[in-house]
Amino acid sequence: MSDYNMLFSPGSIGGLRLPNRIIMAPMGTNYADQAHHVTDRLIAYHGARANGGVGLQIVEHTAVHRWGLTGERMLAIYDDDMIPGLRRLTDAVHEAGGRIALQLQHGGRQANERVIGRRPLSPSAVTVNGIGRPEKMTEEEILEAVEAFGMGARRAMEAGFDGIEVHMAHGYLGCSFLSPLLNRRDDDWGGDTESRVRFAREVRAAIVERCGEDFPCWCRVSADEFVEGGTELAEAKRFAPLLEKAGYQAIHVSVCIGETSRFASGSYHLPPGHLIDYAEGIREKVEVPVIGVGRILEPEMAESFIQEQKCDFVALGRPLLADPDWPQKTEEEREGEIIPCIGCNLGCLDRSYSEAGHTQCTCNPWTGREIDWPGYPGGPRPSTRRRVLVVGAGPAGMQAAIVAAHRGHDVTVWERSDTVGGSFKLAAMAPDKEDFAGLLRWQETELQRLGVEVRLLTEATDEAVLQFDPDAVVIATGSRPLGAASLPLGAGGKFVSAGEVLRGEAQIADPVFVISEQGMGLEVARLIAEQGHGVTILEAAEDPAPLMPSGPRAFLLERLEDLEVTILIEHRTLGLDAEGIMAEKGDGQEVRFDDPGTVVLALGSRPNDNLAAELEGLPLIMHVIGDAAQVRHAQAAVHEGALAGRDV
Repeated sequence: MSDYNMLFSPGSIGGLRLPNRIIMAPMGTNYADQAHHVTDRLIAYHGARANGGVGLQIVEHTAVHRWGLTGERMLAIYDDDMIPGLRRLTDAVHEAGGRIALQLQHGGRQANERVIGRRPLSPSAVTVNGIGRPEKMTEEEILEAVEAFGMGARRAMEAGFDGIEVHMAHGYLGCSFLSPLLNRRDDDWGGDTESRVRFAREVRAAIVERCGEDFPCWCRVSADEFVEGGTELAEAKRFAPLLEKAGYQAIHVSVCIGETSRFASGSYHLPPGHLIDYAEGIREKVEVPVIGVGRILEPEMAESFIQEQKCDFVALGRPLLADPDWPQKTEEEREGEIIPCIGCNLGCLDRSYSEAGHTQCTCNPWTGREIDWPGYPGGPRPSTRRRVLVVGAGPAGMQAAIVAAHRGHDVTVWERSDTVGGSFKLAAMAPDKEDFAGLLRWQETELQRLGVEVRLLTEATDEAVLQFDPDAVVIATGSRPLGAASLPLGAGGKFVSAGEVLRGEAQIADPVFVISEQGMGLEVARLIAEQGHGVTILEAAEDPAPLMPSGPRAFLLERLEDLEVTILIEHRTLGLDAEGIMAEKGDGQEVRFDDPGTVVLALGSRPNDNLAAELEGLPLIMHVIGDAAQVRHAQAAVHEGALAGRDV
């Protein structure tokens, strides 16, 4: 008998019957074209999730009005000429045996002014942080927006969607009407809770008028906006029954507005299942099904939430980016094969790390590339089975070995240390980043499952490689930390490395100075401060964390502030000696910090490319990947590993 009987029991939203309780949460992808139409990339992406066994997939926020667009490549449904592309999408999902709904959205105050060519609209001209005051809507504009939702629903039904979700969360227009902070109108569209729900009621009526009462329709709400004066759970409990009364057939419970979005798509700083209490609170007040969401990563957690009646359905977002086969693997009790979401927010939310701003995933290079690489991780097998040597068992090397093995090659991995993981092991030792180790565990388990030989404590030299006689070699030797060689070290100057601190190998004495480049010292500074030490960060850059995604960055800086860590930006360290640290401020003024108890160097890394240089020019098919090619981030390492595994 399965351990997931509740998770794989059927359920219904209105007349929409679902085979299981797993819903794919709507997530913006940037896969639409510049005319906001469906593309083949979007279809292939959803087709993969349908094949993976999800009970229902909700297509990303889709603009019902031109003035509601939030991006240049946002999907839209404000014109009938968008229906054929959407029909291709629904047909593909239905042919794969899936069910598909569309999330209807109007950006409101969070619309992109550059894209829409005017100031964004909102119930009231309220700014939260003093930036970007929207324009207060006239009643005519409100009614036009209501009409747009109704027409969007009609188009969705004609395009073959099985239902629609009305977006009333995350600070967009529907959310703004519900919010006591963002809706300060004194007419019939604002005031008390009942009045602030009017927009939602009118939208539902417009949808019924065009689609009938039986066309499945539900809404997504923010049960906490995490901003003073905004919606809190108590207020959400008041408006949820009114939404049910208005005819919404389920309530999808999220949180936040744009300014606090880091609480919705939570990074590794937030615990798994961090939003389920909000779903449970709403479920106490309504009879319609409730959809819970928020870092629901493990099948056991998903099952428990339904068993304990905290929600009726679970919505998985980023876990289905990491592994579209999450449902199928869970049902078949192959949980150990699930590619994990590690909450890094690199490719899915920040996207500055991704190609063309597309949604991608650090742990799954296939996400967003389904159309480019059919049949990943293997695909068509090569005509010749090759002997492949991978040097280095970090994320890049292990991913290369995994893909090459799936393609049928004979793969061996050499690793000079006594464990796999490379420098990514250190990343997983920083506070709150334990989930990062999940990627390494999955890769190691997958190598074992595929029968790849991993030789630890094996030093690779050019002579050893030539003696092994591979048909192709992948150099994934990673990077080496930059140490005192990059700083003038005077007589008596002493320091420890960030790695020594993370591994618990350093003796720490106060006061502590962390010498940081490009924000590399922030996490080790947090660790030291949490151990009770006073810490000052000397950061050379003008931004204390220029390379971090916005969500993790905000959480980390808040934590450092709570710990009373001093961050001195634009302080470039000139050197160390027995008396202390000499630094240069941004204005060129030199300053000394005398008698430090401990100096920690967190200066980044450089490529460990010696072996690649030694092998260059030899008659070998060679790929140099990850930090061995250029020091960047885990997403680049894993993706380059996959491409190398495909190309050998």
